[in-house]
Formats: sequence, structure tokens, C-alpha cells
Amino acid sequence: MGTDKLSLLFKRFYILIFAFAFSLYTGLAFLAPVLMHYDLILPGKLIYKFFGFFCHQLPYRSFFLFGEQAFYPLASANMDRSIITFEEATQNAKMDFFDLKSFVGNPQMGYKVALCQRDIAIYLAIVLFCFIFLISNYHIPRLHWILWIIIGLVPIGLDGFSQLFAAINPAVFPARESTPILRVITGAMFGFNTAWFLFPYLDKKLKEDEA
Repeated sequence: MGTDKLSLLFKRFYILIFAFAFSLYTGLAFLAPVLMHYDLILPGKLIYKFFGFFCHQLPYRSFFLFGEQAFYPLASANMDRSIITFEEATQNAKMDFFDLKSFVGNPQMGYKVALCQRDIAIYLAIVLFCFIFLISNYHIPRLHWILWIIIGLVPIGLDGFSQLFAAINPAVFPARESTPILRVITGAMFGFNTAWFLFPYLDKKLKEDEA
């Protein structure tokens, strides 16, 4: 197939291509715990290894499948006392970053999804906007960049970086650990509004090229 035909196909189906790509990428992250659950260890570990290049994969900031809970937050997240914390579930307080990254779970806890909660929310929100944009017949106007910063970038920045600042200098910044709900909400806001900011612009440029 020639370059011109590929270009034409992309221009015609680009929104479906992006929706499929992000769906496939996220779906592979969910495949990892499924493989582990059914003792297909090697392919499961390979998927974790692949996604490890793009995500921190901290287990206390990830969803779990096939276990007692869908997530195991740190005690410092101060969630409902009925929720088992990561410290309680593992009984191991000496795990360093690389130990945590490589920890995929066990039969009792279940197995973590290969992408963190926030990343999953970002990518699925992008897919959601793709379908809304498609249903609208590409008539959704582009989100203004100021609104993108306010409702897309600021919430995820505050929620994410406030944890980092506390870890770097606890004497200045209060210790803080976000919750799965906040990670999903801020991640979805960032993903959806970023797609809203980018795709109408891309659509306009593609149509200008055809004119």
C-alpha cells in the first residue's frame, strides 16, 4: 500500500485508530494479572516488564484483579478502616522502590494491573473522548488552552506533585498520599481534556490539508 493511501486512511479513520490504540494499550495492562492468575507466568511478567518502561507500577497505586480488594492503599492515604492497607496485606515495610515495582501480587491479594490507576484513567478518558468526538461528527470545538490548564493540568498536578513534594522535603510540605478515587478523577480529567484540546485541532489541520 502506497504512502498516499496510508495517509488517506489515517485522515479518514484517525479517531478510530487512536481509540483502538489506547484501548489495546490499556487492555494489555489488564491482561497481565489475568495471565498471572492462570499461571501463565512468563507472558505475564513480560507484559509487566514492557509497561515498566512507561509507568512506576507502584502496587499501592495500582488496581488489583482476582484478590480480596480492587486496591491496597498505603495507610497514610487515610481511607476507610475496613479497607486492607498495603502494609497490612504484605506485612513488609522494608520494600524499596525496585522491590515495590517488581511486586506483582500473590493469590491472596490478587495481581496488579500493569499500569497505575492514574494512567488507566488517562488512557480510558482519551478513548471516551474519541467516541464522543466521533458521535458528534467532529463538531466539538477545541477546548481553550486556559481551560485545559485549569481543568486538565492543574488538578493532576496538585494531586500528583503534592505527594512528591512531601517525599522530597517533609519538613516543609505535609506528608500526603492520594487515594484511588482522586487518582482516577484527576487522571480522567487530564486525559479527557487533553484529548479535547488536541483532537479538534488535529481534525482541523487534516481538513485543511485536504482542501
